Amino acid sequence: MGVRDLFPKHFFQTARKAISIFEGLDADWMFIGAVSVAAWGRVRATTDADFAISLDFTAAGDLDQAMKKAKLEKESGPVEIPAKRLVLSKYWAPYSGGGLGIDVFFSTGYDTGRFLNEALQRKVQITFQGKSYFAATPEDLVVLKVHAYRARDLDDVATVLERRYDELDWIYIHRWATELRFEKLLKDVVEQFMESHGRKGSLPWKRVRK
Repeated sequence: MGVRDLFPKHFFQTARKAISIFEGLDADWMFIGAVSVAAWGRVRATTDADFAISLDFTAAGDLDQAMKKAKLEKESGPVEIPAKRLVLSKYWAPYSGGGLGIDVFFSTGYDTGRFLNEALQRKVQITFQGKSYFAATPEDLVVLKVHAYRARDLDDVATVLERRYDELDWIYIHRWATELRFEKLLKDVVEQFMESHGRKGSLPWKRVRK
């Protein structure tokens, strides 16, 4: 499927460098940040490329070595994001006139790791600049963004809901919100969206249940 081509050229050139490294380590991967938001919501400015990969965080050293060989600098990690049970390493890809951050979220034995593994199995292909990439589905993107619950993440969710609200698999989204223990946050986000857009009736995961 095609999406608007508004990312700077160096973004995808640099991202492909990281992708080749993931594939060299036999790791599944997908975009989970601004690229997925552009596919399912609206394009926004970004300073980094966010990936989820199937590589376990215990193998982070292998990724570090491969990144270093490709001249991608290690900034930090792997570190666990407090209260989110997401494990992240950050890298920096310098280029003439600037650089691009590369954030990599690893698989883990946590509930969030189970979610990322299922999301990776559900990943879909999108197209930017005539090339295909894997990205999180809109449902998995909503789960990730509400779970993160930063202001920017909630803005991203709003753009996805504006475009995809009636198409989303709300039973799936609600299941993971329950398993990852942020059901109330999801309820608050969706209720605010419904109110601001004049949508009446039950919460969507209740409405579709039989």
